[in-house]
Amino acid sequence: MGVLDGKVALITGAASGIGLATTQLFVEEGAQVAMVDRNADLVNETAREIGSSAMAISGDVTNEDDVAAMVATCVERFGRLDIGYNNAGIAGTAPIHDHELGHFQHVIDVCLTGVFLGLKHQSKQLIAQGEGGSLINTASINATQATKGLSAYCSAKAGVAMLTKVSALELGEYNIRVNAIGPGHTETPLTARARDVDGFDEAMIGATPLGRLGLPNDIAQMALFLASDASPWVSGQLMYVDGGITVNELPPGFNLLEAQPRQPRAD
Repeated sequence: MGVLDGKVALITGAASGIGLATTQLFVEEGAQVAMVDRNADLVNETAREIGSSAMAISGDVTNEDDVAAMVATCVERFGRLDIGYNNAGIAGTAPIHDHELGHFQHVIDVCLTGVFLGLKHQSKQLIAQGEGGSLINTASINATQATKGLSAYCSAKAGVAMLTKVSALELGEYNIRVNAIGPGHTETPLTARARDVDGFDEAMIGATPLGRLGLPNDIAQMALFLASDASPWVSGQLMYVDGGITVNELPPGFNLLEAQPRQPRAD
């Protein structure tokens, strides 16, 4: 018996990193999962590897028609929706005085507008079913911790944290719980370029009381808790999963990165 037996989840950014680890854990715990990612080849490959409990959907979380179709396709295949995990995200670094508008808007579109669209269409389905459910968003420690070079990312993740609270207020009457996860520095494709910079990982590890980087499964375990009946009275919260780094002062990571221009990178 798994803690998600009989449940259906939709996870965005599911082809790699945190989304993939969460998909694998949810399936192990009995769920059927609609894996959404803009990388069609990769999400199809990973879904095949997982097996019949997973299906692949390629789409753009910033396109409302795509997001509505994701939910409809999930329900058509699995019959219902119980859990939505809005995890897709991108990042990139630039000082505010040199930040290109197009890059800033793209980060906001994926990391914040994509979460809004997910919440909108997932909650519509849950309300129609009338049985409640759990909606989860990936925020970041940067929802509350300012970091040089990350004006777009920090702004988007702060928006996710507040959007989570407002959604929890509005959807509570339907027995729909809404929470966000704030990962610390985690080993995913999104952070790969930063981790390639000499001294970056060491600086983050040195500021983390538990003395290591996060792993995708560390975040997936929190998603499982929030998705399951183990958290029936938890809603509107930003749950940090960060090895304790938010009780410390973050290292000046941008100083290590600013000499190497970064482009947005998907999870």
